[in-house]
Amino acid sequence: MAIFLQRPSASESYALRLLLALVAISIMSCSESGPSVEEQLQIARQDYEAFDFLAARDGFGEALNQDSDNAEAAYGHARVLMELNQYEDAITAFELALSLAPNNPHVHEGYLNTLVWGGKLRGRRDWLDRTIELGQETIRSFPDRVEPYESVEDAVGELNQSERWLRILDALVMRSEGASAYRINHSQVFRIHHIRARLLAARSSGDANAVATIEGELRHELEVAGAAEDGVAEADMETKLGRQYFLAFGYELLDDADEQRKWLNRLDETPEGREMNGAMIHFDVYYMDHFVSRDSSFEQRLEIIERWKQRFLPTWETGDVSAFRVALSEEQSILEDEAIRQNEESGQVDEDLLDRLVSNGHDLVRLETWSGASAYRWTTELLIDLNVRYEVALAFADEAIAGLKENRAGLIYPGVSLDEINRTRENWIASMERLRGLVLVGLDRHAEAEEIFRQLVANAPRSDRLAALGELLAEQGSNEEAYEILVAALGHDAQDERLRNSADRIRQLVEEIALALNHDEVRLDAEIDSIRIEVADAARQHLTEDRLDRVAPDFNLTDTEGNQWRLSELRGKVVVLNYWATWCGPCRQEFPHYSSMVDSYASTDDVVFLAITTDDDHGLTREFLRENDYRFTVLFDEGSATDFHVNGIPAHFILGPEGRIQYATSGFPGAEKYNEEMRLRIDALRTGDIAPVQLD
Repeated sequence: MAIFLQRPSASESYALRLLLALVAISIMSCSESGPSVEEQLQIARQDYEAFDFLAARDGFGEALNQDSDNAEAAYGHARVLMELNQYEDAITAFELALSLAPNNPHVHEGYLNTLVWGGKLRGRRDWLDRTIELGQETIRSFPDRVEPYESVEDAVGELNQSERWLRILDALVMRSEGASAYRINHSQVFRIHHIRARLLAARSSGDANAVATIEGELRHELEVAGAAEDGVAEADMETKLGRQYFLAFGYELLDDADEQRKWLNRLDETPEGREMNGAMIHFDVYYMDHFVSRDSSFEQRLEIIERWKQRFLPTWETGDVSAFRVALSEEQSILEDEAIRQNEESGQVDEDLLDRLVSNGHDLVRLETWSGASAYRWTTELLIDLNVRYEVALAFADEAIAGLKENRAGLIYPGVSLDEINRTRENWIASMERLRGLVLVGLDRHAEAEEIFRQLVANAPRSDRLAALGELLAEQGSNEEAYEILVAALGHDAQDERLRNSADRIRQLVEEIALALNHDEVRLDAEIDSIRIEVADAARQHLTEDRLDRVAPDFNLTDTEGNQWRLSELRGKVVVLNYWATWCGPCRQEFPHYSSMVDSYASTDDVVFLAITTDDDHGLTREFLRENDYRFTVLFDEGSATDFHVNGIPAHFILGPEGRIQYATSGFPGAEKYNEEMRLRIDALRTGDIAPVQLD
């Protein structure tokens, strides 16, 4: 099998870092002062490029301790803290870096990026506001830099304040003086973002005439710019790049993918252009090429991925870690599909393919700083499913568990709220412990595996944990206990649905054990049903009694009819908030059931349903509601999603009559579960009554 990956593997990168460390130790042995600041910085940069962000963070921090006025050390420390999603510390670090290097645009951009992503994921409206305020000053100073616009647009998008952004851009044109006015008025980057803001505002208001006028104006400017670009080869580089960016972005606004790609590729011919077009070319070229190649051959798909990875190969000076991470993750999926195909066809997997899967897995667990634990789980589960390299899988599991117990940065999704972080970490530890137990079974270390499974079941008897213990006991010949535990696994699965594709296999195994024990199928079904009822009753009790009792941020939002809704004025009622958007597939799936639920409570006066759209384009919202004949109350958001710490939609919050958040969920779990859980919680807050479970 051809191997296209050319960058050093994680193990090769580790060997390089080890060599550097030995050199550093040698230097230290010859000098009482240890490595110089520059040597420390060089090692930290090498650590970053080897994806060892923790070592890089500590290295830049040590360099900064040695020289508190070193601008590069301050910037490096801040940048790696941002990469690890340690936003609070990163903000402080960037403020130091700004004081040391106020004219470095990269420092400004890193600071804005930290503020906007920290604001989104931590639910900090004040950080988003700071992004917007400081962003306009950065644009005034560096109007041809792309990143400040992207950060501010992200912030106003998160707050649903597109009109505020347009006002800011208008003001920058009108109020800038001297050199700033000249730079802004001659910046094609500023010009296209200004047009975008105007176009979005016109589309949102539903002003078709204004939309047509702006689009016509844009087409004319694109024609002029294209003619100038094709006819003037000697234009200065800054003007040339600005014009190419204007053309690429402009054709994106007009949904002309072919013309956009033409100018994105033209930008990609120079290092400066590559820095400008990174966000657009990542999604609109490389990701789309990968997406449309899903039915191509294995080799063709890998070739596309390799071009993608090489374009965004991270170095300290250039490259986009997040884009490279996406490419590597997609490559891992392609490799996984091929490994599963080979295993199903022949019962074996090519060793070179396994080597590459493991190497990529090592890189992913370090690159995936948004959820490193999931990257550990991915590779560990794959090796278990393929029944190969259990020693490697054990190393992955052990490393993940140790990192989680040590609170290592980058393992848990940074959007998890502070009051949920410990429970999330414990759940991840338990998840990896279960996988570790399965690996130990594969290594014939049954006693250790059984100890792990028994502890997990004692802590929380979920169906997958029960099944793992039951299968192990059955393999050991402990039929009586295996039968009891596997019956419990099937009973729990009706509630937690964690057996998934294993449910049929577990059922067959239980039936075989029942036959050996002279238990008939009627008895088996009765025992499973008994556990189902018991588990469902307990789940319902937990569902309603496990309350958050959290302060609800107040808001004052406008609905589609122009009416104002202040949340604090709804005290005394149960309030159901549903955050959604027209582009959200699960939201669209949920809405017919949400609409029915609203109708079912229409005759009551103590329950209020408010669907809050996070769409920037209000025209799309109105069109969607009209097309589907939805008549429930819909509010236009202006930042309350940030205040409520919404990191995924659909998101639901149910407030009790006292005005505090009692329940919060996200996603659409399916009609039956959605209807049952929402009604149980609403009614529990109204009456406190919980109906007993009735099996169909």
